[in-house]
Formats: sequence, C-alpha cells, structure tokens
Amino acid sequence: SEVVLDDPEQDDHRRQVTWKIEDAPVALSLRTLGVVGIAGPGDSARSLGRWAVAQTAALHSPMDVQFYVLSENSAQSEWDWVRWLPHSRPSGGQDVNVLIGTDAETVGARIGELTQILDARKKAAEQKGGGAQGSSFTDPDIVVVWDGSRRLRSLPGVVRLLREGPAVSMFAVCIDAEERFLPGECQAFVVAEPRAEESGRQRRDEEAQPARQAAGGFPSFQAWHTNAPAEPEQRARAEKLRLRVEEAGVERITGVRPDFVTPAWCLRLARSLSALRDISGESEDSALPGASRLLDVLQLEPPTADAIGARWRMGGQSTMAVIGESYDGPFGIDMRKDGPHGLIAGTTGSGKSELLQTIVAALAVANTPENMTFVLVDYKGGSAFKDCVKLPHTVGMVTDLDAHLVERALESLGAELKRREHILAAADAKDIEDYQDLVRRDPSHAPVPRLLIVIDEFASMVRDLPDFVTGLVNIAQRGRSLGIHLLLATQRPSGVVSPEIRANTNLRIALRVTDGGESSDVIDSPEAGHISKNTPGRAYVRLGHSSLVPFQSGRVGGRRPGAADPAALAPWVGPLGWEELGRAALTKPKTESREDDEITDLKVLVDAVRDANRSMGIPAQHSPWLPALDEKLLLDEIEVPALAGAAPGNLPPAPYGIEDLPSDQARRPVVVDFASFGHLMIGGAPRSGRSQVLRTIAGSLARTHSTADVHLYGIDCGNGALNALTRLPHCGAVVGRNQTERVVRLVNRLKGELSRRQDLLADSGFADIGEQRASVEEGERLPHIVVLLDRWEGWVPTLGEVDHGSLTDELQTMMREGASVGIHLVLTGDRTLLVGRIATLTEDKYGLRLADRSDFASLGIPSRKVPEEIPPGRAFRNEAGTETQFALLSEDTTGQGQAAAITAIGEAATARDADVPRARRPFRVDSLPSRISFPEAWEMRDPEASRSRLWALIGIGGDEIVGFGPDLADGVPSFVIAGPAKSGRSTVLMNVAQSLLAQGTRLVVAAPRQSPVRQLDGAEGVLKVFTGDDIDEDEFEELIDGASPEEPIAVLVDDGEILEDCDAESQMKKIVSRGAERGLALVIAGDEEDVCSGFSGWQVDAKKARRGILLSPQESSSGDLIGLRVSRQMVGGQVTPGKGMLHLGDGELRTVVVPG
Repeated sequence: SEVVLDDPEQDDHRRQVTWKIEDAPVALSLRTLGVVGIAGPGDSARSLGRWAVAQTAALHSPMDVQFYVLSENSAQSEWDWVRWLPHSRPSGGQDVNVLIGTDAETVGARIGELTQILDARKKAAEQKGGGAQGSSFTDPDIVVVWDGSRRLRSLPGVVRLLREGPAVSMFAVCIDAEERFLPGECQAFVVAEPRAEESGRQRRDEEAQPARQAAGGFPSFQAWHTNAPAEPEQRARAEKLRLRVEEAGVERITGVRPDFVTPAWCLRLARSLSALRDISGESEDSALPGASRLLDVLQLEPPTADAIGARWRMGGQSTMAVIGESYDGPFGIDMRKDGPHGLIAGTTGSGKSELLQTIVAALAVANTPENMTFVLVDYKGGSAFKDCVKLPHTVGMVTDLDAHLVERALESLGAELKRREHILAAADAKDIEDYQDLVRRDPSHAPVPRLLIVIDEFASMVRDLPDFVTGLVNIAQRGRSLGIHLLLATQRPSGVVSPEIRANTNLRIALRVTDGGESSDVIDSPEAGHISKNTPGRAYVRLGHSSLVPFQSGRVGGRRPGAADPAALAPWVGPLGWEELGRAALTKPKTESREDDEITDLKVLVDAVRDANRSMGIPAQHSPWLPALDEKLLLDEIEVPALAGAAPGNLPPAPYGIEDLPSDQARRPVVVDFASFGHLMIGGAPRSGRSQVLRTIAGSLARTHSTADVHLYGIDCGNGALNALTRLPHCGAVVGRNQTERVVRLVNRLKGELSRRQDLLADSGFADIGEQRASVEEGERLPHIVVLLDRWEGWVPTLGEVDHGSLTDELQTMMREGASVGIHLVLTGDRTLLVGRIATLTEDKYGLRLADRSDFASLGIPSRKVPEEIPPGRAFRNEAGTETQFALLSEDTTGQGQAAAITAIGEAATARDADVPRARRPFRVDSLPSRISFPEAWEMRDPEASRSRLWALIGIGGDEIVGFGPDLADGVPSFVIAGPAKSGRSTVLMNVAQSLLAQGTRLVVAAPRQSPVRQLDGAEGVLKVFTGDDIDEDEFEELIDGASPEEPIAVLVDDGEILEDCDAESQMKKIVSRGAERGLALVIAGDEEDVCSGFSGWQVDAKKARRGILLSPQESSSGDLIGLRVSRQMVGGQVTPGKGMLHLGDGELRTVVVPG
C-alpha cells in the first residue's frame, strides 16, 4: 500500500509501518493513455482484450461509450459475441448491422467511418476554440479494438486515427501476438509472459507511486486483478502466465496475475446487456422531454372537425404556432413577431421534415384558410409534404424544381406581391394587419390570407440555382407588410446562408447539425452541433436577438397510437452470419401494406381540418402558384373568350395551344387571330411535335372558319404528316418535296395571287385585307390564305435549289409582303429555320424541344428558362420565353389518331359549308396522274378553248388538271415538239393528229423515218403521208392549196431535222409566216439538238413562234425551242416518256402529262 503510518510505540527503525494489500487491482485509464497495447502467446491477448471490452460495456452506458471491433474472418469465435452489445450498434446513421470489421471490405468501411468522425470532431473542437485537445463531445466516446494491430496499422488512415483520435475521445485497444508487433502510438503495454518461479509478488518503485495514484478516469477498466471471473480452465491457464504492465512515465509492474474470460462468458454478459436502454437525461437538457407529440401539446387528442371548428370560431386567425415543448411547457413561435421569415437547419435524422410538418399543421389548426395559406416547395421530391398538401390551406405544391420552374416560381410570387399591393392600395390599408382589421369590421371586403411559403432542401436549390437567392431575398424584403412569410429549410446551411438571407430571417431554428460551424451559421452559436443523435426533434431557436431557447419539437407525422399496421409489427427473422455483421443492415421483407395506408397523427389531423373547412363552407382560396402546364392538351379543352363588338369581316380567333403567364398568375389561349397574325415559325428537334402543331392549326382553322374565309395549302417536306389536310374542304393542295413541278405550280399561283391582291387593294384604296373585308359585301371578301410548310430542313437542300433558289426567294417575298394582303406562312423546322436568313422575316417564333438547350439562344431565350425535360408539344416563345403547350386534336396521340380527327373535322366542315359557291373555295393544285389515255384526256379539254378546228390536245396539266394544247388558228400557226430519242415525240404528234382529225381538220403528214404517224396513211382526212427524206414542192403545194379558214389543213412533220432543206422549204416558210390567213398550220417534231437549228430556214421561223413542248430536255438551251428559260433542275434527268414542259406563248411554263 502507498499509505505509511507512524507507530510511536515501536523503535525508530520500525516506527514507519506500511500495509500490504493482497490481490490489489491494476487499472489503466484510456482517457489518460489514449492507446493501449496488449500482447501475449496463444489466445491470451484476445482474452485480455475481451475482458477489457466486457467490463467497459458493463460499467458504461451506450450513450457514453461506443465500440468498434476490427478483426479478421477467422476470429469469429473470439468476437462474435460483440453483436449483442448495445454499445456496438450504429447510432450515427451508418447502414450497417454491427460496428465490426470482419474482412478487408468491412474493415475498410469502418476505417472510413472512423476517419469521417475524426474529421468532424476535430472541426467541431477547433470551432469551439482551444484546439482538439481537451474538448468534450456530447456524442459517445469511441473505443476501437484493433485485433491484429500490425496488419491493420498498415492500412490507409489507421496511423492518423491512432495519433489524432485520443484528442477527440477516440481511443484504441491494440491486440497482437508479440509486443514488438504493437503500434508505436501505444502509451501503455500489457504483455502476458510465462510465470517465473521467483516472481510471486508485485513490486513497485517508490518513486512511481504518485503517478500510479493519479492514473484513472473515464473510460477506464480494471484490466487485471487477482480474483478473475474465469472458468476453471481459464483460471488454470492464468496461473501459468503473468502480466507485465508498462505505462509511460511509470515504473513497470510485473508478476500481475491476469483475468482471462472465455467467449462464452462474454456472450452471456452481452446478451444480458442487449435489452437494456439508457433513458436518463442528457446534461442540462435533461429537463426537456426526449420526445413530444404535437396533438398532446395542442390538447387535440383525438382531432375532430368539431374541435378544430370551435377553435376557428373563437378566432381562427393567429400567427402563433405551438410546435413543441420547452422548459416551462408548450413552446411556440410567432411568424409575425418572431419572423416574418424563418430559417431551419437540420441534418439527416434530426427531425427537420417532421418540424416542417409540425409548423404547417399547427398554423392550420390555429387559422382558417381565409387567414393563412401555404405554398409548399420541395426541391428534391415532395415526401415531406405528402399529407400537408391535402390541407385546404395549401394553395400550391411544387416538387422536383429545375432552373426553369424556379424562375416560374419567382415570377408567380412577384405577381402575388403585386396583386396584394393593389388590393391593399384599393382599400387604403398600409399593411396586412390593417387590411385584416378592415375585413373584420367590413366583411364585404374579400379576405387576403397570410401566405407562408415553405421551401425544403433550400441549400441544394441555392447550389444548383444560384440566381434564385436574389429573387427570394427580394420577395422576403417586399413581402413583409403584405403578409408573405418565407420558411427556408436545409440540411447543410454552410455556404448558403448569405448575409442577405440572415438579415431577412429573424426566426432561426437549428436542429442537430453536423458541426458547430453549421450551427453558428444559423443561430450564431455552436450548440446545435452538440445535440445527440438519440434525440431527434431537439432544437435551438434564435428569436431575433434574444437568447437561445432549446425545445423539443412535437411530432405529428408519427403513427397513431393503436393504429399500427399488424404487418408492420409482425416479427421477422433474417440470417446474420459473422461475415454479414459489418455489411449493410438487414431490411425487413416487403409486405403488401403500403406506406400510404399507414395512419398517422398528421393524416387524421388533415382529415379533421378538411371536414371542419367543409362544414363551415369556407371557399377555396386564391392560389398564387398555378400548376405547371399539362403535358397533354386537347383542342376541345381550350376556351376562347367570345369577341364583343367585332367589326364586320373580322374572324374569330382559332386556338391551338395554351401559354403560361406566371407573371400575371394566368393562362391564355394561343390563337391565330387574323386581326394581328402575320407569319409563324416553329423550330424543334425530330419528334418534338412540329408536324402536329401544323395539323392542330389546320384543324382549328377549319373548325372555326368557313371555307369561304380561310384557304389552306400544305408543303410537306417530311414524312407525309400533312397529307391528312386534304380531307378538309379548306385545303386546296398538299404537295411533297419530291413533287417539284407541283410545288412550282403552287408557288407560282401564290405569287400571282399576291400580285393580284396587291393591285386590288391599291385600286380600291384599302391599306390591308382587314379594311377590305370590313368594307365590302360578304361575297366579295378576300379569304385568308394560310400556307403550312413542314420541315424547313427538308426544303432547303431540295426545293430550295430549284431554279437557283427562286422558290425560296418567292417564299421570302410572300413573308415580306403577304401578311397585309392575307397570305400567311406557318413554317416548322430544326434550328436552321431559326437562324437562317428567313428567320429575320417574322418576329413570331416558337422553340419546341431542340437538340441542344443552348440552341434556344437563337430565340433570345436563356437556357436557364428552359426545363431539362421538354415533352412533345411544349414550346417557348421567342424573347419572352413564354412557355406554351400546343394542343392535340384528339386523345389518340398517334399519327393515325390525329389524321382521323382531321377527317372528322373535315366531314363536319363539308356539311357546314355545303352552300359555299365554287368561286369562294380554294384554288386547287392537283397532282398529275402518272399515265392517261387519249380518250380520258380528250374529255378533260376545255370546251371553250377547243371550239377551233385547229385546236390540238398536247397533254393534261394545270392546277385543276385540264387538257392543254395550242390553237393553231389564233394567229400563230406553228408548234414545235422537241426532245431526245425515245422521249415520246411521235406520241405527242400522234395525239395532235387524233385531236385535229376529231374536229374535221385535214392533215398532210411527213415521216422520213419509221414513226407511229405513218399509220395515218389512208385514214379519213389524211391527204398524204410522205415517207421519204424529201417533199416534192409541187405535190405539197397542190395538197395544201385547198385550205381555208373554214376548211383548214395542218401539216405534221416528224423527225423534222431531216427535212430541214427539203424541196418544199419555201411552202413551209409561207405556212409559218402567213398560214393562219389561209387556214394552214404546221406542227414539227424533232430531236432537241438538231431540229430548228441554224440561223435561218422554215424551222428557225417556226421556233420564233415561242410555242412548243419539251420532252425530257437534256440541255438548258433547249428552252430556246419554245421561247422560255428552263432551270437546270429540269434538265439532264433520265429520259421518261409521258411528261413534258408546255409553253403556249403566254409566258407560263406548264408541266403536262402526254396521253399515251
């Protein structure tokens, strides 16, 4: 013993007496030493380590000490019992069964967790001041058992844990077979050695005794003493060993009898402790309850409609929300006095979402919806408010925000501020309190409830959407006097609580956060960083500049007492072997019960509030936050206000979409209103809804307007989506990009119509079509012409190259000049439509989903205004970026379904417009047939044009498919048929012969080569068929001498280039020059390169008549044969009999199909 007494009755040399204490305990203090090493042969070291862990667990609460055991897979028999200790259960959110490492993977995971804890504790200690050394933590002390310390110390991060861990209450017990294997960081060593014969007592140096007495502290263990609780075999083994205990600065102790415990003994101890729970209070917070239930605090158990209605009738207007309990009972916050805006922070598991539910629920109980409303915003989901959204007070719920939706939210809130400003100004009220007092005195004024905007996951929103902060602060500053309150909640306040936010949020609440720094960011104190994980809902509140107030929030989202789902409470068993202890925690097998079916206090309270609201007849409140546009909109769902007092001739607007106007808290139909409509461009990627917009516009126009007022034309450069428009009586034609000739005809007709209308309006003194329609009789009103062009990117490389881009030039002319005369273009395409030269010709543009969000810059729309996911039919208007959803014609979104809807609209419009005269219907641009017989073509001739006996049928063509041919008696008696071999020249000449013979005209035929016209020899009316390579002048003159205008004769020459210098050349010249006077005509056919060549001669004179047909021309110069320029796109193709380009001398080049 270290106690020394003086015995005066003894001699001087015996006067000092010391006592010898048998079996005195030898103890070590982990608090003092930090790292202790244990070594010994066999399993002696592990047995001593088990004893240290066992007694520490028995002597200390799991709230004070937590164990980590890192070992190897083969150590199952030594450490498997640790699974039962409550000290080894995860309490910091780790997804693991037990805080143990049994293999490389789980050991690495535990080291990673310990490293994170070390970093967090060091940071918290530094923020508290004084460095890490000596700092105290409310979290449990950690004791790590490193079994096999030499191997474990080589792993990354272990040395740092051994060196820096003790300073932040992270201690180590290192175990290995030999003393030399123990880490150098050990401050004490316990080594088991074979017992020596002479070492049967403990020896202690006198100078070391004061140091030994000073040792001890928490946590500590009586590691070794002489009365071991060991079983007989362990006691026998212990007698063979003795311990050597070495501690820095203290004399070594030898001959210490060890206490060995078996795994079976440890298992009994651990299972005895496993069911124990520490329910004692924590430090100064022990006066606060460990948990609180909101309904009990509100004295509202059970919640009923009558109870809530009674509270509302007693006042129903309060900014005070009782949200939990503090030292002196129920605790509440006042959003008006303590706010008007608030900030809440709390890490995962702290009870942040529950607190938000509690605040919303408490305010709903205290206020009628006419006095308090909510807008709930959850940036990453919406689970926090899944029941609160059903409250009648909730007027808006927004989840999964992106930059676009955030901007929309700010615009909506800004609009709500303006609305409230106008209401208060109209009532001459200076603030919301003044206005509510006015409503109480005069109920005729409409109530304006306070609006609480609750935003969860605010920090994530700020990081992802930094521009949001400025707008939010602006709302907070302007909304103080207007009854607007903001409640911002986040898990991680670091870096997001700006000075602006701090200045505008007087009410600040901090639940448990990860460290004192984050706590200081919120409440200017590190206290919330020290809140235990074992008390979710515990928080500190800073009310303005007053002192901190701790409180326990009242939970309202928990399961109702007695309403537990039996399936949820049913016991379940899962295998948990040694290898699985350190892996992901076992989860309960899924059952058929759903979380939505769970009955919670909040669900019951919400139902009671809804019933109270219904029984009191309180109407739905104004929402500042319109829901986002639906991804599917039907044309029938769009309501267009009726025009009041419309001028004569004005047409009602035809809707085709809905646009979102959050800045006005409204939605507005998107319409074609010809009073202001010019042209429209719609850009988008494939499958974004481009073609469908055109179908919807066409269907809406046809359904809204008469065939006499609107004419439609389609140019389909895509996959035929516009073909269905032909079923509308308003549609004159739908042409494809492979129908070059037909497109040319359509553009030329539109060009001519543009000129005609310009002349008409100028002659009548009208400024535009609107004045014309308002001034003339109904039957004389000009119709609006709408040209729908699908896929501009398909037009440019095909039709855009026709005739050196002349078609594109004509379209641009129509866009510049057409709107004023009632010709409108609606074009769709990819981004090239929005950035090309044509894009400058209209200011009315939309962007559907584009291939790259940056492409919206071509519309003047920043990418932040565009959502990340854009459904089909969703578009954004240029410059303003107004979001628009284009409509569908029917529920069936397929192409066939939309075509069927157009068919139905067409059938109804046809019946409705049955009395519209033909003159007021759209001109047609019909498609030419691929083949036609001569009798069929003959029936299609114009009876008026074919009254002349010298009228000859060349082919059918034109916009409405009629027979065309020259009248050789109209003063120009010649006609040229030119083309390469096998192009059908003889067929055309044969058709001319048949048509002339059918009208009684006599013929003289020359065919120097084999030709179908030789078959005319001997036919009635055929005077002669010359088959040689010359024509006798005398015979020829005699044959034509009997011609007269009443009895005409036509000369038909095939392969005319052979007869260029024939004997009858002079007679041929006379026919060309003066044949019309005598009733003579000449039709010559030949090769395009040789016929009518040279500088003089009867064939050159025939060419000067500028009338003829070209068949499959191969050279651009061939146009000289008929007097018109031929574009390079029309020449050089494959020789195809049956089609030709006809010129009748009127300057118009027509494509015709030759009968045959």
